Amino acid sequence: MKGIKRQTLLVGCTLALMLTFGCSKDNPLNPLGNCYDGNWAAQYTNELQVWSAAATAYNENPNVSTCADYKNAAKAYLDALENIYDCVPTANRSEFDQEINEAKAEIDSEDCNS
Repeated sequence: MKGIKRQTLLVGCTLALMLTFGCSKDNPLNPLGNCYDGNWAAQYTNELQVWSAAATAYNENPNVSTCADYKNAAKAYLDALENIYDCVPTANRSEFDQEINEAKAEIDSEDCNS
């Protein structure tokens, strides 16, 4: 569980920084400013809330079911982050992809049976 939380937190922080500076039309790295009219966070807010609730449930009652729910919610959140790919500055897109892929691998490696 600790590995998943750490990796997902790292991804979230990294992406938040990239997106904060990448969504403006004035940004030379993203001149189109194609970030949902500056409201890119709305594109993954629901998934983030579901993931947060699943993490709380898993922490309070760690079992196979809550672990599976946590893993599914985490993957849905990461998939939602992929949907805002256009908001990531071009220079950071390979790092963005790598962070998401690493987080998904970390989630997949979590054993819910232990």
